[in-house]
Amino acid sequence: MEYQIAPPDSDECQISSSKYWWKPIVWMLVWILLGILGGLGHHFGYQSLHRQPQAVFSQTWIHGLGTGAAFLVKSSFTLSILIALQEVLWFSFRQRAMKVSLLDKLFTLTSNPLCFGPSVLMNAPLATTLAAFAWIVPLSAILSPGSLTVTSLVLRNASTCMVPTFAAASGNISFYRIMPHSSSIYGPNAGITKLASQVLAQGTILQSKSPCGTNCSFQHSFHGPGLRCQSASNPSYLDDIYSQVAYGLYYNATYWYDRNLTMGMLMTYRNSTKAQAGDRSGYITMLCLAYNATYNVSVNYTNGLPAFTTRLMYNAPLLYLNGTESQGYGSLWHINSAMLVRKIFDSYLNGTWQKPPTTSYSIPSTSITETILAGDTNDANYGAAASLWFINRDLLTGVPELLTNLTLSTLAFSPINTATSCSASTERLVYYYNPNLLLIPYSIAVLLCLVAFTAGVWVLWKTGIRTGEIFSQILVTTRNPLLDEISRGNSLSSADSNALKEKKLMFGELKYFGNVDSSSLNTGAGSGRTGHAAFGSAEQLLKLTSKKLS
Repeated sequence: MEYQIAPPDSDECQISSSKYWWKPIVWMLVWILLGILGGLGHHFGYQSLHRQPQAVFSQTWIHGLGTGAAFLVKSSFTLSILIALQEVLWFSFRQRAMKVSLLDKLFTLTSNPLCFGPSVLMNAPLATTLAAFAWIVPLSAILSPGSLTVTSLVLRNASTCMVPTFAAASGNISFYRIMPHSSSIYGPNAGITKLASQVLAQGTILQSKSPCGTNCSFQHSFHGPGLRCQSASNPSYLDDIYSQVAYGLYYNATYWYDRNLTMGMLMTYRNSTKAQAGDRSGYITMLCLAYNATYNVSVNYTNGLPAFTTRLMYNAPLLYLNGTESQGYGSLWHINSAMLVRKIFDSYLNGTWQKPPTTSYSIPSTSITETILAGDTNDANYGAAASLWFINRDLLTGVPELLTNLTLSTLAFSPINTATSCSASTERLVYYYNPNLLLIPYSIAVLLCLVAFTAGVWVLWKTGIRTGEIFSQILVTTRNPLLDEISRGNSLSSADSNALKEKKLMFGELKYFGNVDSSSLNTGAGSGRTGHAAFGSAEQLLKLTSKKLS
């Protein structure tokens, strides 16, 4: 069968193939430059907001402007790629014959990601790559707005402030009481008793008002009483498992003295946790000695609540002070410091907790369970009458902590202050800009656009022909009787026509012009004749050149 194409009636239908071929290049450059300018404006705008107070600039407006800038950038870059893709796509149609189904996929690569596949990539690799670029570039609009966030900025200001210190040496304060009608000391006073009951039971330090603001920190040091506990050998009576003393022993603490009358306490206890209460676990013995210690204290206030970090350096031993010494015995610092140690020793640690073998319950003579260190629970076999011992923490470090917490708690009502360096901090909400989240996506988008631009320029330079609008381009390139023949019976139902989709077509110059083979015609410049470029079978077509085509 011979297909004939009627020659044009006049020269009015002749279109020069090279006329304005450079216009797509100009538009690609325009869109690339617009995208770059939008990206730079986005970057410098966010950079100007970096570390600026959030209250000064409306976050809603900034978010909206940032989203708009990201949309402008991704749209400009995508349009540049689409222009290049249009030129590359029509150039790909000239290279080889393709099935109609494959042509469908190529025409819809930018609107349907399911059209990507091995066959598309093998037959039109450059066009497929540019279509992928068109899908990737809009992702930059997702990451870039997130480069500006609102975060908390802490500003610190150093100054000198007055902080309370340990006032044991001051004549304006005392931790002891005096016997009526006498000058003799009669143990810790009511204030220390109340303070100890609160501090030791909770295992905390009494809070005091911050001397430097809601959020601040400072360090200072002073001399105060400190306990140092070390492991010791278990008493010999524990070796006899039949001893009535060792049979039901939970805890035993007694005063310890050396020749220098150093204040100390020897403690032996059953090492049982709450889950092991009542078990005959191993025993631990330790010796706790009192010292004149140097307190190095770091205090950090957060929202008005203090946190203490304390490091003790142990100096000279703290000498023993009984409950009825004269006020003239030792210095005020020694008397007040010894009262704190005696309060812990006498009221909480000293005594025994033992269940005699002849009874089913125990009555402890110690108040250690009134501290945070130890506790008791009911024996399931005997009820509340038989309480069982357990410890909450290692007493080797827990006992010294009791005295440390009590000493630091006295600072809350200390009449003596000392100067130290304080660092106050204020917190405010500011904008924080991470340029990597904006510049990296935009830079990748620019790189992809430049690759697409290079491909588009190469195709336009090689062919000297620019494509028209999509519909008009398809309209003029489907003027071929063969296409009418294979389309017969298919209209809007072409999507279901498998036979049609199996036909192979390519884009080129039709060979037949009327009854004459157009390859023998003179269609050069000034000839008044033009060849016709259209889709057709490979047998119908000549490869396109840069001569005049209609």
